[in-house]
Amino acid sequence: MAFSLRPLHHLHSLLGSVLLAAAGAVHALGGQMVVSAGLTQPLHISAPAGDDRLFVLEKGGLVRIVSGGVLQATPFLDLSAVVATGGERGLLGLAFDPGYASNGRFYVNYIDKTSLNTVVARYQVAAPGANVANAGSAQTILSFAQPAFSNHKGGWIAFRPGDDQNLYIATGDGGDSNDPLNNAQNGSSLLGKMLRIDVSGNTAGYTVAASNPFVGSASTREEIWALGLRNPFRNSFDRSNGDFWIADVGQGQREEINFEAGGSAGGLNYGWRLREGTIATPGVGGNAPGLTDPVFDYAHLNVAGGLGDSIIGGYVYRGPSIAGADGRYFFGDFVSDRIFSFAVGAGGTPMDLRDDTNAFLGGTGLSGLDSFGEDGSGRLYAVGINGVVVRMVPEPHTYGLMLAGLVALGWVARSRRG
Repeated sequence: MAFSLRPLHHLHSLLGSVLLAAAGAVHALGGQMVVSAGLTQPLHISAPAGDDRLFVLEKGGLVRIVSGGVLQATPFLDLSAVVATGGERGLLGLAFDPGYASNGRFYVNYIDKTSLNTVVARYQVAAPGANVANAGSAQTILSFAQPAFSNHKGGWIAFRPGDDQNLYIATGDGGDSNDPLNNAQNGSSLLGKMLRIDVSGNTAGYTVAASNPFVGSASTREEIWALGLRNPFRNSFDRSNGDFWIADVGQGQREEINFEAGGSAGGLNYGWRLREGTIATPGVGGNAPGLTDPVFDYAHLNVAGGLGDSIIGGYVYRGPSIAGADGRYFFGDFVSDRIFSFAVGAGGTPMDLRDDTNAFLGGTGLSGLDSFGEDGSGRLYAVGINGVVVRMVPEPHTYGLMLAGLVALGWVARSRRG
């Protein structure tokens, strides 16, 4: 396997035949829509606001475009010559500048093939509305060293609604088990964090906004927005209010979803490596003042009622296609290949947990669920490492089946602990 979010002994095989014809075109299966089946290890989908194209990130270094239901032959961007792909390395993040329609800027996050550093770089489109980027426009905004371990690289990047200047960057602890270098709790390390940097300048590099929580700190890097994360691989902002949903991949016991309300001043510590979900990390964990519990966590598959072994964060739905789903948070699991959703209560509190797997994935051939994505209008998509991308339009009569016995299934909803 070239890609994993969990140790290999947790993984089922993700290889096999894709049971779909004419890869690259849109196919309707009941209510579901298979957008493409011809991709190579896709990891994410994004799009500029209002744009009807899908921009699909492939682990090996390509950004592909699906336009009018057809996968374009020419990549939007090809970084395959500079991207390392071993383990959980790769081309990991893509974000379009909020002003993309006028300035043509977008950002990528990848692991460099030569140095094995994380690189966040800015590019520009070749011309307004073009299906190809200007490969020579690259500007390295941020680069930092990674440990030799091949896992926990994070890589997600995005802009928060209402904040056009600051790019948020998710970084894993760099590996290995139990965060042996204690990066996540070390304020002098950028690993195991959520970063926030001002990229509004016209030259390479960045500044730090005065509103960042650790500006002026002698012990914590000013770029840090939040800390105590293991591998926040897929995260999102609620496009209606800026609420922040951080899905942190767990270790041996729990998977977790963290919540930060829109308008927060940042500075939260989500607990890793001391905490794994709502428990002390076995063997190394404990507690400390000021840690913030997840709003939701769940047990692994080796526990009765466990939902999966590797969380994939999704989105609060604000799109036009799923009736009755507005305001529900959708997420999934890479190992169990299941999709879930819950309604969002006060302070991010989950309510009405549902298993929506059959509604959105049944018969599509998608396996190895590794990301969700939104198009320019807020429609929601599911992405499989096996190359299948599905628009989440529910199969008739199956959406909204509720899980029975929520407590027995091993999930916990908790208020934020200061």
